[in-house]
Amino acid sequence: MNYSFRPVTFDDFDFIFELKKQSFKCYVEKIWGWEDNDQKERLRKDLEENLEHKRIITLRGKDIGVYVAHITETGDLFINDISLLKEYQNKGIGTDILKKQLEENKNKGIRTILQVFKDNKAKQLYEKLGFKIYNETETHYQMEKV
Repeated sequence: MNYSFRPVTFDDFDFIFELKKQSFKCYVEKIWGWEDNDQKERLRKDLEENLEHKRIITLRGKDIGVYVAHITETGDLFINDISLLKEYQNKGIGTDILKKQLEENKNKGIRTILQVFKDNKAKQLYEKLGFKIYNETETHYQMEKV
């Protein structure tokens, strides 16, 4: 698939919120509870603080997802989020994005890290791509690819 990226702007708020709700509400709700206004406020704050790390994934001019990554204080690349609209999942887009990022990081000698909710099936994809669990919290596995 011939996807591309564009920077996130504050005009993308509604799209990102609906995508976040579609992708993460089922996990957040079970653990902490989900309240739309609270989640919108968290997203607003996140956009204000981290806008430069966020990219909208587009396909044929349509916004289909979001990819967020940044370099940590220790020099690792932390993948904060990779989410696709349901109709674009399981088509190889997320896998392709991750493979390209991993190859770039390998060439630079950078460790790639992420965290995933313990009951998120994306963990299987990360393992298939060579990620290993290096730590866990009550709710997440923290994974790395060296």
